[in-house]
Amino acid sequence: MWEPSAIEAGLIATGASLLGILITNQAKVSEFRQKWIDALREDAATLITHTLAIHAAHPGDEVDESFNLVYQTTARIRLRLNPKEDNTVAVITTMNAMREANHTEKVEFNVLNQRIDDFTNAVQRVLKEEWKRVKFGEPLYRTIFILVILLGVGLLLGILGEHHPLHQLMEGANYLTNLLRQ
Repeated sequence: MWEPSAIEAGLIATGASLLGILITNQAKVSEFRQKWIDALREDAATLITHTLAIHAAHPGDEVDESFNLVYQTTARIRLRLNPKEDNTVAVITTMNAMREANHTEKVEFNVLNQRIDDFTNAVQRVLKEEWKRVKFGEPLYRTIFILVILLGVGLLLGILGEHHPLHQLMEGANYLTNLLRQ
């Protein structure tokens, strides 16, 4: 039976601590990313709502607040996005097209509605991408998690010894892998 030395026990404890820190960090990043997703969704809805309010306004209606909210929300959305990513470029482009259509006199509702649909679809693509990041974690987290699992299996096989069936199974898998490479 294998008994860890003080150094091995220390390495295992250090690895467990680092894994705990990684998991805590990933949870916090996911929490912040979820807040970011919720804020983008809320800002997109606000922008669409006030764009439609401006378009539906009759002469003499007070829409100054809606204009201010459109500009403010547009700025928040732009500041939230990375202008170097394709999906976010699409959001910014469609958002600008929607705003321009709203400022054009006598624009037909179906034109503005199409711009709103384009913007909504672009935002949904960004939200889906971000949700995947929340769901599966950051790439560094996934890589380290897989390495920790492999290390744990390796340690387990080392502890169990060469005569354990799992060790023999791994030996067989390695043998087959080497045969396939030739």
